[in-house]
Amino acid sequence: MLIASSEYIRSKHHRGHWYNKEHRPSIDDYGGNRHKAMIELQEHLGRPGTMANEIEHLMGPPTQILDQPDATLLAALKRNNENYKYPDDAKIWIYEWRGNHDYVYFLISKDKKVIQSAWYYSFE
Repeated sequence: MLIASSEYIRSKHHRGHWYNKEHRPSIDDYGGNRHKAMIELQEHLGRPGTMANEIEHLMGPPTQILDQPDATLLAALKRNNENYKYPDDAKIWIYEWRGNHDYVYFLISKDKKVIQSAWYYSFE
């Protein structure tokens, strides 16, 4: 886990193709170093009940924090359950892989625990 954390933290602020920069395979590619690190971190940290401070310890601060899902994320959350209701007082922590195109999200409860987590892929 510490190796994945180190790789993600090291590459977190490097920009590639999705930020109108030169393509960088280790950052931009499916299966690249950053993607693999994020997969491992999400699998470990995305379990319900994980404390938010553990996420910050291993991944640093989120790229974005939302009070409500935007229309795109809400559609993804409702994909398997059209009656899905976003939890009251929860926050959404987003860790971008390739900008806002693909990212890991954590739904964090008001008592700072993971409610659910998954990947959002735009499939572009």
